[in-house]
Amino acid sequence: MKRAIIALFLFACLPLLYGQKTRYGQEPPMTAKPAVDYTVKVHISGIRTRRDCSSGACFNALHADAVIDQRKLELTGSFLYDPKHVQVDPVPGDYMARPLKVPKKDPSARLYYEYELLLTDRHVWRCAVTGIFE
Repeated sequence: MKRAIIALFLFACLPLLYGQKTRYGQEPPMTAKPAVDYTVKVHISGIRTRRDCSSGACFNALHADAVIDQRKLELTGSFLYDPKHVQVDPVPGDYMARPLKVPKKDPSARLYYEYELLLTDRHVWRCAVTGIFE
């Protein structure tokens, strides 16, 4: 009987030996760093929000009609960007941005480019190209 209890105790403790530590990632910066150059000119002409429930959890997504390098694009990003629930709300106008991620498959296509848009109050809005217009 004692052997069965000891074996059961050892099997119950075995998963604890192989457990991994939980390491939370660093949050992306909410404000622009002083040494970062924003070199891409962006003109935003329209803004709209939509509720996105495609991943199981629902969240508000911000869609902006923009012109980058004389191309009409749709930028999509999170509406509530920072953890303190400060609303990122760009108004139509001219902004500066910097590219974050360029797809390796076809760099001439603009879909899924990621940008960091610098707002007037030095906050940044991370967004991706989700549409191309003529």
